Amino acid sequence: MQFQKAAWLLCILAPACASTELVYRDNLDAWKELRPDRVASEDSDPEPAREQSLAPDAQLADLLAYGRLHNPKLSVAFHAWRTAIEQIPQASKLPEPRILFGAFLSEVETRTGPMRGKLSISQALPGFGKRQLAGDVATARAEAIGEGVAIAYLDLDRQIKDVWYELAWLQQAVQVSLAHRDLLSHWQNVARTRLELGLSKPSEILRVELELGQLEDRLLSLYDLEAPLKAQLNAVLNRPSGAPLATPEYPLPAPSALDPETLLSNLQDSNPRLRQLQRQIVAAEQALKLADKASSPDFIVGLDYTAIGSTSAAGSGDDAVALTFGMSLPVWRTSYLAKHDGARAQLLGARSQWEATHNELTADLEMALFKLRDADRHLELLNTSLIPKGNEAIGIMGDTYQSGESSFIDVVDAQRILLEFQLQAVRAEKDRAQALSKVEQIIGLNLPKQTKP
Repeated sequence: MQFQKAAWLLCILAPACASTELVYRDNLDAWKELRPDRVASEDSDPEPAREQSLAPDAQLADLLAYGRLHNPKLSVAFHAWRTAIEQIPQASKLPEPRILFGAFLSEVETRTGPMRGKLSISQALPGFGKRQLAGDVATARAEAIGEGVAIAYLDLDRQIKDVWYELAWLQQAVQVSLAHRDLLSHWQNVARTRLELGLSKPSEILRVELELGQLEDRLLSLYDLEAPLKAQLNAVLNRPSGAPLATPEYPLPAPSALDPETLLSNLQDSNPRLRQLQRQIVAAEQALKLADKASSPDFIVGLDYTAIGSTSAAGSGDDAVALTFGMSLPVWRTSYLAKHDGARAQLLGARSQWEATHNELTADLEMALFKLRDADRHLELLNTSLIPKGNEAIGIMGDTYQSGESSFIDVVDAQRILLEFQLQAVRAEKDRAQALSKVEQIIGLNLPKQTKP
């Protein structure tokens, strides 16, 4: 009976870790909600069921959704977060209790009888606040790794978008080049007819053949580029390199009105890399507090039960039960100071890393916004001025050439200039879409878009 009472008292003295467990469960539930395909149950190691095909007409939104389910790097980020979450209850748990059995090699006689054996149970109790701080450190580190999932999401989205926009540019560049090849072939036939009538020279035929040769070489390069671009996109999607992909829709998305000042001022809250570093700072602050407590003692509570034998005179003796209490002696001051200094250096380093990253991201955002403005401005100039004037020049040169008022070289030059303008417009639209993708990656948000012709 005495043993049972003492055991209950020992259980009351050992503090529970329910609060940390609740935090841990909340984080785990959030992980499951975000990634239901990766977790079947807590007691299993599931292999997610994957849909291995895309619709033949799948466009960018479909590719983004598919990539988020199948990209291996994103899966690595999620499992790293899961691993970090599992560390939270381990960091703040009580040390394992200890139980010792002892048997006396020679009986120790007491007044009530000989001591037969001994049972000891003890529980170490970290100093006040240590377990809570250890849990806080692990939680902040898990949150920092959780922000790594957001970083992986944004990186994946940008990879998919950039290659998709390259494919869109490629398709449009091919179409523009084919149209110019057909037009040059037309002028080649016109020059041959005029040569037969004695109205032109053989050099005109040679000139158009040279232009056609250059255009054919450009087309071959464009055709050859399609396979590696599709292989690159399929690799990101975790598909075979030769898996089919739909033709990208055109025109590409353009941003609605942006407020650069707002984007820059909100950067520290919207960018997941900065949020990750902020959580690392919190973890370092808690680790410093924990290091400061290293010099405070830890405690031990326990229970000793001694079995007492019987004597012929007094009969069976009463067993002895004792509660024990102890504490550590923090005497190694040098090691505690070193631990404090190391934790403080880690905190200062984390703050400096946040500042350096904030500066870099601010500069990157400024550059991305410039590229977005520049591409939009260049595209506007091409579509509203240069390309219409180029088309007008082609019409005028064609008419004056056939009437004998201009040379065939003028017609070919006008045709080449118009081709370059149209290819520049296609590239500018691709550059604008990629710059928008970069801005979204930096700010960590999807911006409103409009489609411009």
